[in-house]
Amino acid sequence: MRHLSATLPAALAMAFLLLLPVGAGAQEAAAPSSGGQLAPPPGTAEGQPQVRTLTPEQYMAELLLQIENGDNTAMITLGIIYERGQFGIDVNYGKSLEWFQKAADANVPEGHFNTAYSYQVGEGTAPDFKKALDGYLKAAELKVPQAYERLANIYLLGKLGVTADPAAAISYFRQAGDAGSIQSELTLADLYLNGRNGVTQDTAQGMTILNSLADRNVPAAINYLGAIYYLGQWNQPQDPAKSKEYFQRASDLFFGLGMKNLAAYYRNTGDNGRPNLTMALQWAILSVNFGQNNQEMANFIQELRNTMQAEEIQAAEAAAQQWATEKVREANEAAAAAQAAAAAVTN
Repeated sequence: MRHLSATLPAALAMAFLLLLPVGAGAQEAAAPSSGGQLAPPPGTAEGQPQVRTLTPEQYMAELLLQIENGDNTAMITLGIIYERGQFGIDVNYGKSLEWFQKAADANVPEGHFNTAYSYQVGEGTAPDFKKALDGYLKAAELKVPQAYERLANIYLLGKLGVTADPAAAISYFRQAGDAGSIQSELTLADLYLNGRNGVTQDTAQGMTILNSLADRNVPAAINYLGAIYYLGQWNQPQDPAKSKEYFQRASDLFFGLGMKNLAAYYRNTGDNGRPNLTMALQWAILSVNFGQNNQEMANFIQELRNTMQAEEIQAAEAAAQQWATEKVREANEAAAAAQAAAAAVTN
């Protein structure tokens, strides 16, 4: 996943780095690593043959039979198999594109998107930006959510030979958000807050989107709001206590960046202006365990250890272990309860 670094005061640069999974600036909001990401894994959809019960040869023959019987979506699965080199088939981008194109010719929505991606990156063909753009536009007409997001980035950054068009980008990001793309909503919030890429700054609109996402328990948005209140940005009063609440909420959702920022809060500010190194180390350790395993955090943790007593370090390590154990237990219990409730409904 791509990230955008926020600008922070130099005094906080090492210990308080906010990384936001948004797509403004010079990078896209989200870029599938392959066109085939739009199709379900083979053998998992209702009515499809279970791959485990078939040999690769039998499975390929079954797919071809499905296509012969009019199931055009099976063309997508075949394209993916050639694209990824599955079931004993060698990677063959030319064959992959051939099946994606057949699906597009049959007006399968994912076929248009996957063919467009192949033309964009030059998989099985020379890059052809016009065909790529046309494919994404057709996929968007057929309401493929990923197509909205891809077109938003194309018009935001002026790619594939099109002139940058902030208004068109905003429109596509909104459509992607309406279709369920949290990433697109985060990108919209960032664009409005910072006025990037020709988008007119609208901090009220940006805050509205962030608060809406936070109400839906989106950890990245909650974390972003924590940073805003910590720094006092975009007409929001500086409120360390409120920022801590947001960082804690994000951390309780197992969001490593929230834990990282909570560690920085305790190191730099602390409750009532009193730094708490034990709490800082606890959350720094947890942040590493939840995705922030990098040299910056290794240095931060070592700096804390160098200034703490042995008993403080032990207390932080024990607290980190206890928190993780309890939260995982709670998550497992909640999942089990949800599964039981779903089973009760179906029965």
